[in-house]
Amino acid sequence: MAFSLQSKKIVMHILIADDDRNFGFVMKTELEREAHTVDLVHDGVEAVMHFLNSPYDAVFLDLSMPRLDGRDALKIIKKINPDILAVFFSGNGGMVGSQEQETSGVNGAFFFQKPFEINKIMHLIHGFEVRERQ
Repeated sequence: MAFSLQSKKIVMHILIADDDRNFGFVMKTELEREAHTVDLVHDGVEAVMHFLNSPYDAVFLDLSMPRLDGRDALKIIKKINPDILAVFFSGNGGMVGSQEQETSGVNGAFFFQKPFEINKIMHLIHGFEVRERQ
């Protein structure tokens, strides 16, 4: 994580993996608007390959993707960096559980049902930034 003197906030390097290119682009744009650096890939294999080649502070993964789903990608990523901020999201209502999962963190990851309000993600990132500063 880098510290921006202008805004006095932490700038995170974030990896998004989603096979829905439109959703991924919107997420990337919104996070970059908040001064984070963001890489976007479209499946779990690409996510793992990017993670092996670049340090990330957070990873956002669609649960259902071709070649390697989000859960399996995160298992590999967590072996490399067990402290990574991990967020799952899904457009399939059966894959994400109750609203408590959105805020409590399940198995070291947070879950969001698409569509969701981007401010929920921003709040989560801010909470992680505060925790990392302490």
